[in-house]
Amino acid sequence: MRALNDVPEVPGGTRLGHGHLFKDDRLSFFAEVGATGPLARVRFLRRNVLFVNTPELAHEVLVESARAFEKSPGIRLLLHYVGGHGLFTSEGELWRRQRRLMAPLFQPNAIARYARQMHEVATRVLSELRDGQQVDLARETTRIAMGVVGKALFDADTLTEADELGAALTTALRFVDDNAASSRLLVHIAALDLLDAVRGRVPARLRDAHERLRAAFEEPFVLEGARSGAHRAAIARLDRKVMEMIADRRRHPGERDDLLARLLSARDAEDASFAGMTDKQVRDEAVTLFIAGHETTATSLAWSFYLLARHPGWRAKVQAEVDALPPGPIDFAQAARLDVTLRVFKEAMRIYPPVEVLARRSLEPVTIGDVRLPSRSILFVSPWIVHRHAPTWPDPERFDPDRFLPAAEAARPRSAWLPFGAGPRVCIGNHFAMLEGPIVLATLMRAARFDIDATRTIEPETFATLRPKGGVPAVVRLRARPGDLAETA
Repeated sequence: MRALNDVPEVPGGTRLGHGHLFKDDRLSFFAEVGATGPLARVRFLRRNVLFVNTPELAHEVLVESARAFEKSPGIRLLLHYVGGHGLFTSEGELWRRQRRLMAPLFQPNAIARYARQMHEVATRVLSELRDGQQVDLARETTRIAMGVVGKALFDADTLTEADELGAALTTALRFVDDNAASSRLLVHIAALDLLDAVRGRVPARLRDAHERLRAAFEEPFVLEGARSGAHRAAIARLDRKVMEMIADRRRHPGERDDLLARLLSARDAEDASFAGMTDKQVRDEAVTLFIAGHETTATSLAWSFYLLARHPGWRAKVQAEVDALPPGPIDFAQAARLDVTLRVFKEAMRIYPPVEVLARRSLEPVTIGDVRLPSRSILFVSPWIVHRHAPTWPDPERFDPDRFLPAAEAARPRSAWLPFGAGPRVCIGNHFAMLEGPIVLATLMRAARFDIDATRTIEPETFATLRPKGGVPAVVRLRARPGDLAETA
């Protein structure tokens, strides 16, 4: 059995550790991490962090030993202002209750009703495009995904506000990206650890003061930009939109059947004393779902178009499948026929996973592989690294949607494909995204061809999600009037 200090350290660290590499060129750094071995050690200041780099070990962390871990406190601090105590950041009993309340809303049979909306929003964006127009497909897919999640979550037309809301989200999430490997974040986490470590030894007369101080440190007030005017204005813009809709649902209960109304009416069958979520809790869940519900799908759609442009044989296969659909809206039943399109979307998410790293902290001593970790150890699972594990994914940089044929999927280790995480904390909206992606791809490709310079290399940009740097420039070539599709609805 090894200790954490016995695990090979990734080359390139300085006296201050590897934080500069994580911040400055994260994906190249991840390549070094993956090459170091199945388990690799990096340092942030004086703190050792374990990277888990194979599907088998990722499965140990995320599934088999999930109860021994919580989300890293860094995630909670970075997303404090935008996500609050929503499902992505909450822990313990709060997370268990919220997950229990919300899971039924995202089962496949529950989301089938949104397929028509996914098609309609994509068709509406198509109706605004003109033949020969130059567009950024990353912007267009963001508008579509934001419109879809706005309709499904709030029964609201967020498409008209997509650019404004998108700008607010980008500003809010830039705070996350700017502080992801900052020394201030590490110091803040260390202070939280110290406050937790001494909790049981605080004299009775000082306990109230200790708890107030501990609660104050839940807010990332020391992080750069936390109090900036732009950041606060962006959060206020998002809050204003969501709270207006919550107030409307409170005034007119039962008039709508969107996810927001269902969140407000949710009750816990296991706890009769639970009277429902507060407006603040609903706000946190709604904003979390709004961010996750559009950002992941939008970036994965943009990458799908880019990859298809560079692989015309696969684009022809998708086009043939799409053109074989009957006329009219693409509904849930027709989406099930988009086998090639779905495999393309999955492969895009393998090569460019929306979230490139998942962070965990151990709640108790735990063994991963042959390494014994003490309580409060920080551990990273990187989908970017696991998706490039050559024994699992031969020639991992090659675009090959046939990797997702049923036989190939069944032969791979569990947790080899992690765009939504795995285990109890798997993204609650994974079924929604896997329905929306193929429907939007098919809707757009049935009505238009998007000419992308196949010789241009678009690099991934590490942000809140893995966005295409500079967008995906394309020229629109209409194949049919987009209105023809809408008129059959």
